[in-house]
Amino acid sequence: MSSKRKSLTKRKIIALALPLLSEGEIKLAEGFRRGLSENNRPEEVIVLGGGYEATLRRLAEQGVLAGGVGNFMSLAWLESLGRNKVSFIQLGPWETKGTAGVTLDLEAMSTEALDAFLTGGVASVAFLGPAGPSGSASLGVAFREMAQRADIPFRLIQETSEMLLGNALRELPSPAGILCFSDYLARLAILAAKRSGLKTPRDLAIIGVGNSMLESLQAGMGISSFEPPHWDMGREAGRLMAGLLSGDTAAPLSRLAPRFLARESSLRTGSGIGRMMAYLQSNPDTDANAGELARIAGMSRRSLEKRLKASHGETPGSLLRNMRRERAQQLLRTTDLPIARVASDCGYQEPALFSTAFKRWTGSSPRDYRRGI
Repeated sequence: MSSKRKSLTKRKIIALALPLLSEGEIKLAEGFRRGLSENNRPEEVIVLGGGYEATLRRLAEQGVLAGGVGNFMSLAWLESLGRNKVSFIQLGPWETKGTAGVTLDLEAMSTEALDAFLTGGVASVAFLGPAGPSGSASLGVAFREMAQRADIPFRLIQETSEMLLGNALRELPSPAGILCFSDYLARLAILAAKRSGLKTPRDLAIIGVGNSMLESLQAGMGISSFEPPHWDMGREAGRLMAGLLSGDTAAPLSRLAPRFLARESSLRTGSGIGRMMAYLQSNPDTDANAGELARIAGMSRRSLEKRLKASHGETPGSLLRNMRRERAQQLLRTTDLPIARVASDCGYQEPALFSTAFKRWTGSSPRDYRRGI
């Protein structure tokens, strides 16, 4: 066997188990590679899709698997692989005892959701989530505890069939706020409410998790949602994995707060301008035009333009551009996100277009602005 082939067989592998390979998971993989490289780890990173269990076991038995990162359901299964000296990082909205992990900050999510509902003047709140996945149970418990502290009626809803869900929604003291375990469930709630004669957000303010544009499209309105910080979660997982591979014997846990994006499904109160402003502040990357913003504000396009000009001295387009500029400056000052990621978060899918716009706004390129030049 050649020396080159021997070196290849000895090279260790870290497997990212990402069943769906969605845009968010691609960002997670990019962040993970960044976290490893920042900590000078030499391992090769491979990405595995659905049905990864057999591949992970084979790599572990061959002695080439140094670590695995993913949303692993079975702790016993992880322990069996751990006997082959494999380090694991658990990803997901819940914690697994004895296993290192990067999880969402459920308390922060629950607090922000409840604040949004109470600002909207709801009379009760509910959590909609299945009984099975522990992530759903954990978020439901956190939200219930927040509701109890605020002394507001709370109900747990686990029914997802159209008829049972509709009945449960009608029984809630109205107006009600519903936190859903996913945007898919938020869409089901919006459609079930509509068939039951309830209006969203007048009767039911609804918030999901996942920031799925497809679910908003199918629901017929923008779903307020928590967007998991995929890139940041990946980077943190890379940092934790580097520590484990360097001999850290602890099982570290990091909790990251997702960004809340307020949209039509939860914007109940305030003036039409106020609702539109809340939407834009949460969605600087929106591609909504003036007509869609007017619909969010609940007025005609001409009325929106006249009232916005009178109250803020701006058009909808100039207001959005200023919000994007402020967000871009804040991200460049306070984070080390790649320029392409900053561009995407500010509504520019082409980094070159973002750089041109940013230089027009500030007189500096994004890179020079970050360096303080």
